[in-house]
Amino acid sequence: MLFSLALLGVLAQGPSLVPTTDTLPSASLFRPTPSHVILMSPVPAAAGGFALDPAPSAQSGRSDDAAPQLVEYSDAYFTRLTIHRWASYLTVPLFASQYIVGQKLMNGDSSLRGVHGVLAASVAGLFAVNTITGGLNLIEGRKDPEGRTRRTIHSVLMLLADAGFVATGATAGESEDGYYGGPNNINRHRNIALLSMGTALVSYAIMLPIFGRD
Repeated sequence: MLFSLALLGVLAQGPSLVPTTDTLPSASLFRPTPSHVILMSPVPAAAGGFALDPAPSAQSGRSDDAAPQLVEYSDAYFTRLTIHRWASYLTVPLFASQYIVGQKLMNGDSSLRGVHGVLAASVAGLFAVNTITGGLNLIEGRKDPEGRTRRTIHSVLMLLADAGFVATGATAGESEDGYYGGPNNINRHRNIALLSMGTALVSYAIMLPIFGRD
């Protein structure tokens, strides 16, 4: 009788003495997939612990193509990005100054020709820096899907603006009396400059935080 009661007591406590998946440790083992995605896929082992999943994408029902991708950037990328941003902050002030000086030149104030030339050189230098830094970062970040559409549009518009400023400079030849080769050339020079500025400003605007998503 006493033996039967003792046996029943052991059987009653038995489930708590046998390790099950419900009492397994909460810590999980992780394994990176070839696409650098970290997937959690615990598999109960025969000894009552956790084992690495030999095929995480098959167990989770997800393929590598559907999984999010982690993209690694170099330190040089962020250095170029900082230079690119600080140079971009000068875009609007330079454009505004050049427009004001250009208007005064068209109104006959030839004393500002030197200032106009300095501002033009500054704009050229600014766009050279931003074209190089932006182009290199575009190449390095080409595999990053986040913001790819915006970056592509921004780059195309800036290249168009670059071409426009080259054309602006090509129509800026001054004659001996200080004017730009006659009224027609003055207007052509001004119109190309304004079109290039407008294209650059649109490209600048789409990279603002308010347009942070594609």
